[in-house]
Amino acid sequence: MKNEEYIIGQILFYQQLHHHLPKINPKWFKDADNQSIIASMQRVYMLGDVVDPMTMNKHLDRKQLIKAIQYRESVWSGADIRKQIIEIQYDYILDGLKTKIQTTNWDGGLLDIKSKLQSALDESVVDVGNDPKDINAVSSGVMTSIRESMARGEKLTGKSSGWNKLDSTIGGYNAGDLIVVAGRPGMGKTAIALTFAHDFALKGGRVLFLSLEMSNEQLAKRYISLVGQIANHRIRNNTMFEHEMKVVEAFMKQPPMTFHIDDDADTSLAMIRGKCKLHKAKHGLDLIIIDYIQLIRVNKAHSREQEIAEISRGLKLLAKELNCTVMILAQLSRKPEERSDKRPMLSDLRESGAIEQDADAVLFPFRPAYYERDRPPIEDAELIVAKNRHGESGMIPVTFDGMLTKYTEVLG
Repeated sequence: MKNEEYIIGQILFYQQLHHHLPKINPKWFKDADNQSIIASMQRVYMLGDVVDPMTMNKHLDRKQLIKAIQYRESVWSGADIRKQIIEIQYDYILDGLKTKIQTTNWDGGLLDIKSKLQSALDESVVDVGNDPKDINAVSSGVMTSIRESMARGEKLTGKSSGWNKLDSTIGGYNAGDLIVVAGRPGMGKTAIALTFAHDFALKGGRVLFLSLEMSNEQLAKRYISLVGQIANHRIRNNTMFEHEMKVVEAFMKQPPMTFHIDDDADTSLAMIRGKCKLHKAKHGLDLIIIDYIQLIRVNKAHSREQEIAEISRGLKLLAKELNCTVMILAQLSRKPEERSDKRPMLSDLRESGAIEQDADAVLFPFRPAYYERDRPPIEDAELIVAKNRHGESGMIPVTFDGMLTKYTEVLG
């Protein structure tokens, strides 16, 4: 018995399988009559009627009705039909992918070809959806996880960031979370993101840093400054001391951290999704950092507000899909510059309130001394937690070292 016939027959015979109907797309069925039959079954189900040949009679012609009855009489057990649903969806998507590849114009540059191919692959996802879960069963699983964490002496719901006060405020890096780090130019967004990545990797976290603005070499020079405590300008000008170079080289020979960087010029959302999925399969993944959101592009032509909203939502879904934390850097509008108090607010997020809506946490690195004529070598600064879905907002005291472009948490 073919999958299409088996699915229709099982649903018609066993009422407990009717919940699959809303998840099925009639286009997955190759036989035109079967498309009509499953569509009429869905129509009857949505109206709240009993799904059987009698109620479907007015929606089908004689030939289709006879087929439906034959399918119903041919089933022999009430087995689950999830496997068959996935198979017909797979066949439909595979046929569509083959057609798209055969009909696509592959002229153009390599990046354009990669984008077209990634777009085709992104549309080729088999997913029949998740069944609703009993809240008590889910809560029981969460309690088991909490008990296990407590037995290990862990006090966080997520993975420790390496920053004590950030952990106590947002609960560490929680899988599925989207964290936004936003600020005006000069506030040190990349600097604090690189510090976050380094400190998390030191604690065993698996990090992928996607740099859409700086090259790998530029980022590596920032990183050398960070781990070697060496002024940036001396790295750029090749004036490092021998003992400093040995310190950095010794650090690089330590047991490797799972910390990767990528400066690929293709900044499409589709390519980022594909790259992160592949990276997780190869290396595992706990934290994705993207610098920064305004440089990501989407294939469809929208207003910039709609594009940012689509990107923001796509990154939130990526965090859930890969079960990791996504940290996205963002530029703020000029509004803080127009106020006497330059501290940023959520309304300053440039181009779209969707970023604020999708984010589980919004962090603003802020340097009050940036607006002063004479800046001290080590500035008193703030990490403002403007939004926190897991608790209260607030401010974490930090310092900023301009020579190292480094943020440090103030302990105590």
